[in-house]
Amino acid sequence: MRILTDNDIRKRLTWQEVLTALEEAFKQKAYQKNFFKNPERVPISVPGGTYLTMPSADEEGWFGVKQVSVLPDNPNRSLPSIHAWYTLFDPTGQPTLACNASLLTKFRTSAVSAVAAKYLAPQQAKTLLIIGTGALAPWMVEAHAQVRDYEKILIWGRSSAKAQRLRDSLPDIGAELELASDLETAVKQADVISVATTSRQAILKGSWLKPGQHIDLVGAFIPEMAEADAETIKRADVFVDDLKACEVEAGDLIQAEAQGWSWSMVYGSLAELVTEQAGRQNPMRITLFKSVGLALEDLVVAKLLSANSF
Repeated sequence: MRILTDNDIRKRLTWQEVLTALEEAFKQKAYQKNFFKNPERVPISVPGGTYLTMPSADEEGWFGVKQVSVLPDNPNRSLPSIHAWYTLFDPTGQPTLACNASLLTKFRTSAVSAVAAKYLAPQQAKTLLIIGTGALAPWMVEAHAQVRDYEKILIWGRSSAKAQRLRDSLPDIGAELELASDLETAVKQADVISVATTSRQAILKGSWLKPGQHIDLVGAFIPEMAEADAETIKRADVFVDDLKACEVEAGDLIQAEAQGWSWSMVYGSLAELVTEQAGRQNPMRITLFKSVGLALEDLVVAKLLSANSF
């Protein structure tokens, strides 16, 4: 079994191949509904956080499992809020690859958002707003920049110092980078808004939104968490990575349901988006993509790593 470092992963993956592999996987999910065995993740609540186990297998015989710890107070200990480990088994049943899964998770999470934005974000989008300054934030910037040609990227976080560090860490992607001091003002300026936090209370307010925007929500993966309020959900045409998973995990949507929104209002899944069975119906409508993260995404990227590692 090969154990990969973060440096190995970064060297062996490109944005284009990850985006292409994930888009193809969701097409496969649409057309071959049983190709992926993707049971719901198993969450275990612990004081101060959550532990998760995420298995997936495919019809070719590949099997992988990710173990994750999410401890939001860890930054106060100078530690990442999320740690993860991945193990991949080949079709002979042998463990073939293992790695710290933090980088793998960042790659696939941000890439899935970019795939959705490819189909939902305004074609002429020029301003991207990133809400959040954690470890995932720079990946969201890079991923979204693969599918739209942004002129300006706004960065907002509760800590201006962290926002500045994020700005300083970003590679040159040909866009002006600007710190946003007022979130409401930044939201009103943005064409695309990506929220990547571990917040348990809504940050994004529906009253701030304008017609035609696209919203990407990647946090709130348990019912007690939320990044956007119920008005945001009610004003948007909502798309999800997977409806069944979101019904039990997507905190924003679960909390909006308690305030009068209905799951029948979901316009489609990512599998339906990439096969054009669903999509943006009106350029003036707000679209929203909610992802909770699926184990099949980890499996697809781990198989890429396995193919590129030897």
